[in-house]
Amino acid sequence: MTPEDTVRAYFAAYSEARPDRFDEIVSADYIDYGHTPPGRGPKGARDDYEHAVELAGGVIRYDIDALVAHENTVAAAWTGRLQSGSELRGLSLYTVAEGRVAEVRHALIGELPSELSQP
Repeated sequence: MTPEDTVRAYFAAYSEARPDRFDEIVSADYIDYGHTPPGRGPKGARDDYEHAVELAGGVIRYDIDALVAHENTVAAAWTGRLQSGSELRGLSLYTVAEGRVAEVRHALIGELPSELSQP
């Protein structure tokens, strides 16, 4: 699987409500710097997913707007669609090692929808 395919599979796991797939596509030493505390390993990825679903009130459907890859690094511009109809946009940088996502960093573009804001 190419690094681009790995990142597509990661987004599909989120969009299709399949966090069980993180065992296949996330490395044991995975770290997601987009969450506090950072998600670590497949369990951390599942915990981050469950937290996002809880905040959003349902599954967030993601569309990849653009992918740019160089060797084992993949940048993805994306749009997330909440069940409420709200959208969020972002840019994420993925490091892929041995066919699995090893590291993620995120930046939001614009404002976070109110239903995702934590008190």
